[in-house]
Amino acid sequence: MITYITHLRVAPENAAAFEAVIAEMTRKVERHEPGVVHYHASKSCDDPSLYMVVEVYRDEAAFKAHWETDYIRPSLERTKPLVEEGSMDIKRYVSA
Repeated sequence: MITYITHLRVAPENAAAFEAVIAEMTRKVERHEPGVVHYHASKSCDDPSLYMVVEVYRDEAAFKAHWETDYIRPSLERTKPLVEEGSMDIKRYVSA
């Protein structure tokens, strides 16, 4: 399995729009991507501008298929202006 954990910051005035795009993306991933084991965004309890997105893919093929969908890149383009510049920290993990 391949796991991506992303931490990012969203200003309060952009939170509702960001959460709407993420919710839409999550629904599409869950509906159309059987190779995605888990795809979810959460907001920090201590810092409401801090979000975490966790993506778990069955294998590299599932990850590549994710990027070939017709909705991922447009969704990311919609979230890009909502995320504080330079705040995105993405880590990749592979099951041992």
